[in-house]
Amino acid sequence: MRYLPINQLKEGMLLGQELQDANGQMLLKKHTKLTKENISYISFLEVDGLYIDDEISKDVEIKEVIAPEVKKASLQLIFDLFGQVEETGDAGKTKKDDILENVTKIVDDVLSNRDVVYNMMEVRTYDNYTYYHSVNVGILAGVIGAKLGLSETALQHAVTAGFLHDIGKIFIDADILNAPRRLNEDERIRMMDHPREGYEFLAEHYDLPRDVLMGVYEHHEWYDGGGYPCRKSGKETGIISRILKAADVYDAMTSKRAYHDPYLPSEVMEYIMGRSGMEFDPDVVKTMVWELCVYPVGCEVELSNGEFALVVENHKGYSLRPTVKLLNSGRIIDLTSDRNAWNLTIVKLMV
Repeated sequence: MRYLPINQLKEGMLLGQELQDANGQMLLKKHTKLTKENISYISFLEVDGLYIDDEISKDVEIKEVIAPEVKKASLQLIFDLFGQVEETGDAGKTKKDDILENVTKIVDDVLSNRDVVYNMMEVRTYDNYTYYHSVNVGILAGVIGAKLGLSETALQHAVTAGFLHDIGKIFIDADILNAPRRLNEDERIRMMDHPREGYEFLAEHYDLPRDVLMGVYEHHEWYDGGGYPCRKSGKETGIISRILKAADVYDAMTSKRAYHDPYLPSEVMEYIMGRSGMEFDPDVVKTMVWELCVYPVGCEVELSNGEFALVVENHKGYSLRPTVKLLNSGRIIDLTSDRNAWNLTIVKLMV
């Protein structure tokens, strides 16, 4: 299975994974043979790319930290909850037990797949960003928290806070949320109020642990005290808040938004590393650098010798040196351990 940008999809290609919307509803089945109409529909949904199955990538195995059915259920849960709150201003039918049950499955998967590198390109529709983002931040918070040694209970709290961290944005006008421009001062102040609104809504409607509520309230605080709403610094904020800060930025920057195209994972990781100790907790940054990859398995890359290759495996702590498969010859090169490839580097991710 390999990832192809939307402009490289062709009729007759086989879809490598199910395409679903933010409500968990299937749009296209796995192994659907793409038609001109399929491709036009995918383009209309503003999906940046898809995984396909072909001869070149038949031996490429993409291991997922979270089972697809668990992620699908998470999306549906967040879709239902946020939709109900937006429509009525009330938590409605989504109960705390429903959230906890889903979060428990996420944590079980994270703990069962400790050795799996978090590395898959996200396939999502542009217009349902909030739901995908909330689920992704929750999952990423769980992955980072597990590597930092958080207890199972703390991991459940981290994932829950990730799922709910942006619920306060429901109360912000959509014209502000999706403005394709720099916000004016009044709009910026209004946007900065969403952590408080989310905290107060959850405190009123759910009996949640304090560190979950504080994670929602503090996820825009900076390690050096330059964030909001309280300008807390260092360990004045809880570990869940510091994890969410980094997970939120990572997923937001690698996503397509009204005001920017998605940045490459390598660019985002460079940004996060460069602001370690300022915007982000250095321990969280070190964990992300060790555990997350910048060249996802199944993606095509350009090498410094001009050849093109498919990423087939990532190695913990060596995110810039994956194992690749040359497209022209099928030769496998481990950029981490092959001393004959010591001067070979990746110069571009082809997405």
